[in-house]
Amino acid sequence: MRTRLVLSWIASVGLLGVLSLAAPASAQTLSNAEFHKLAPVAKTAADHQKLAAYYHAQAAEQEAQAKLHEGIAAAASKKRDDDSWETARAAAHYAEHAREAAEALTDLAKLHEGMAERAAGKK
Repeated sequence: MRTRLVLSWIASVGLLGVLSLAAPASAQTLSNAEFHKLAPVAKTAADHQKLAAYYHAQAAEQEAQAKLHEGIAAAASKKRDDDSWETARAAAHYAEHAREAAEALTDLAKLHEGMAERAAGKK
């Protein structure tokens, strides 16, 4: 019983790895350190485009986490023991918050895309 839950979790982690390979390479242009340095001083269209790409990549990662944990919740909810019930509840809770984070990060990306357009128009 517990073995199937573990195998489901391993399969879900493998799916996450495949999803991460599908992320566009351009989205990985900024490291976290570069992001922290650029974010407070961004002025040019290129700066804001880099920040938007970073936020889109972060949003995709959170969306992948949401899908992964929804799968874990679904697999665990089919079991009828306390550990599986707790796992399903916690995974569903995390999935909900990861999806909310993905939406917020997408909003930030769109904000920076707009800033990039305005900065490009100032030339």
